[in-house]
Amino acid sequence: MSYTHAVFYRAMNLGHRGSPVRGVLEQALRDAGARAVRSFQTNGTVLLDLEVAGSAEALVAAAAPSLAARAGYAGAGLVRSLDELAAAVEGDPFAVTRDERTYRETVTLVDGGAPLPVALPWTDPRDTLDLVAARPGLVLAVVRGGPGAGGDPNGHVERLTGGVATTRTLGTVRRLLAAAAPD
Repeated sequence: MSYTHAVFYRAMNLGHRGSPVRGVLEQALRDAGARAVRSFQTNGTVLLDLEVAGSAEALVAAAAPSLAARAGYAGAGLVRSLDELAAAVEGDPFAVTRDERTYRETVTLVDGGAPLPVALPWTDPRDTLDLVAARPGLVLAVVRGGPGAGGDPNGHVERLTGGVATTRTLGTVRRLLAAAAPD
C-alpha cells in the first residue's frame, strides 16, 4: 500500500482517557474517506492515503466529530505530505547546533499563527533548546537535558507563533517515512 500523507494528532495517546483506541482512530479516518490508514505508534501519528479527490486536511476535519463522539478526543490533527516531511529531514539539518548535551532532535508541526519571530538558530534563555530550522508549518529543534529537564519545542513554538503545534522526535519521523515506503 502506498501512503501520501501523515496526520500528527496533538496530545493523543491511544487507549488513554480522552483518546481513541487504534481501531476507532483508523475507522474514523476510513469513514471520512481515507483509502488506507495505518496508525503508527501510540502517539497519534497516522499514515494515510486518500480515496477520493480532496485535501487530507478536509478528511481529518471530517473524522473529528466521530473521534469526539466515540472517544472524547477534541484535539487538533496536523497534516503533512510525506514528501514535505522527507524534504524537511533530508541530510543532517541538526548538525548546526548538535553537541554532547543533545538529548533529542525533534520535528514540530505547527498550524496557524505567525511565522517564527526569531532568527534561527535560536536558543531559549535556559539553554535547553535550539530552534534550528523552519519551513512553513514545520520547525526543527535540538533539545538538551534529559527527561523532564529538557527544552520544550512544542511550548516554545506555540508561544512564539500563536499557532497549534505538536512535536515528534526525528527518529519517529524517519521510522514513519520508512514504514510508508512502497514495498
